[in-house]
Amino acid sequence: MIPDNPIVLTGAASGIGNATARRLLDRGRTVISLDLKEPTAAVQTHYHCDLSDPASIDAVVAQIEGPIASLMNVAGVPGTVGAELTMRVNTFGLRHLTEALWGRLADGGTVVNVASIAGNNWRKRRELINDLLNTPSFDAALQWWDEHGGDIGTDAYTFSKEAVVVYTMRMAGEGLSRGIRVNDVGPGPVDTPILPDFTEQAGEELMQHMINQVGRAAQPDDIAEALVVLAEARMGWVNGQHIVVDGGLTAGFSAGWVRSRP
Repeated sequence: MIPDNPIVLTGAASGIGNATARRLLDRGRTVISLDLKEPTAAVQTHYHCDLSDPASIDAVVAQIEGPIASLMNVAGVPGTVGAELTMRVNTFGLRHLTEALWGRLADGGTVVNVASIAGNNWRKRRELINDLLNTPSFDAALQWWDEHGGDIGTDAYTFSKEAVVVYTMRMAGEGLSRGIRVNDVGPGPVDTPILPDFTEQAGEELMQHMINQVGRAAQPDDIAEALVVLAEARMGWVNGQHIVVDGGLTAGFSAGWVRSRP
């Protein structure tokens, strides 16, 4: 992060976003919060922003002056809210905000996105995801979803997070000429207010199995620390990466010491 320039943070009202806001404030940073609800953390500026609505995003962006040091896209919704809203917030809104603020990022700035371990299998749908991300606008992406959403071969939440992983990699290339780094963090189960929604989606037995394999669910601070570190200049050679932060769960699946099902 560039000293003194503000950081734009989505999702600061709760969960991982709230923990991230507090860590940034503890470091003396200026935080501009974008969320539907006002955060309890003492951010310097808060804007009401609906990431499912490009007009809401544009109205907020018009009020943000650059240069900004970092954009931290933490806000997201579980798949229980419905497929279209999941895609609007987790993918289309994240992309729209990032590209609307891109020109206001300082050279040498950072973008850090929150994906999920649900996005780990992005390679299976890379061509489909790139087809989506090649759409030129929020509305065009929504039209793509209307036409292809039934053929993605997985649920909307998983696809939305796979798309965030691929989008992160694409934007890492876009930022090279200006020294802008773009990375994402992929959490596993996290003890936040929406964990019950993820449990409903995955099933109680599978969710508890995953948590038991690594001893506990993550706390929001576990993920926030990774987000803040990725935004800092000391991580300056880390770019375009999907950083899994799940206590070893993904490693266990890969190495075989965690069974995929209980």
